[in-house]
Amino acid sequence: MIKDVHYSVQIDRRMGLLVLEEDHKGLLELLDSFSHSQFRTAVYMLGEKYAQELPVDAFWRLFTLLVQKDTKAFLVVMLKALAQRMEQGSANIHDEGFKTLCGLMNEVDRQKTINFLLPYLKDDEQIRYLFKCFKMQEAGDWIPFLIKVNTLPCAFLLFSSLRYVEHERDCLVRIAYFLMKRGDGLSFNLASLMKAYFGLDELKGTFSLQLKPFELARLETSYKAFCEKMA
Repeated sequence: MIKDVHYSVQIDRRMGLLVLEEDHKGLLELLDSFSHSQFRTAVYMLGEKYAQELPVDAFWRLFTLLVQKDTKAFLVVMLKALAQRMEQGSANIHDEGFKTLCGLMNEVDRQKTINFLLPYLKDDEQIRYLFKCFKMQEAGDWIPFLIKVNTLPCAFLLFSSLRYVEHERDCLVRIAYFLMKRGDGLSFNLASLMKAYFGLDELKGTFSLQLKPFELARLETSYKAFCEKMA
């Protein structure tokens, strides 16, 4: 098996100036001229090197250009670059460039983007905004995405969203057992919360989280209160 090469001096010399000067026409022509292995290396370099060095507006323009050219090749590597920039505070999903990018994505790319970014979002408002960017206004539609991510903001919004399926008792029980099977403290506490809130008496398990009725209602609406109890 041939190991991917993440950097090439020769490619850097040919591609670097095109990226930094935003010569997008020249960049696309260069990418088209590469062999398969050179193209793979260029993909890594664009995400791991150049995407980190550009000013934020130029970063978003490059991201959009590359995804429009070849979403399969570039989407994940550029999402990784975005996640790194978000950690550094040099890019954000509230940037206008992100909104523009979202409008160009197909359904598969939208799902990939949501699944990738959710673990990196720090609070419930960021997550709400992410779904808004993809025109997902119904909280019930968020559940398949939120259940995959084991963070406090995702757990809070998952709990808040479950009232949209509260009439589907079997669904609630399956979700609760899924959380219990995951086994970590946050997931188990969320399953305990579901049992108390929705009256899931058939849910078997030993739960340490004990909440009074007035606390249950507050946890659904207050992210701060939810974090205090669940963290």
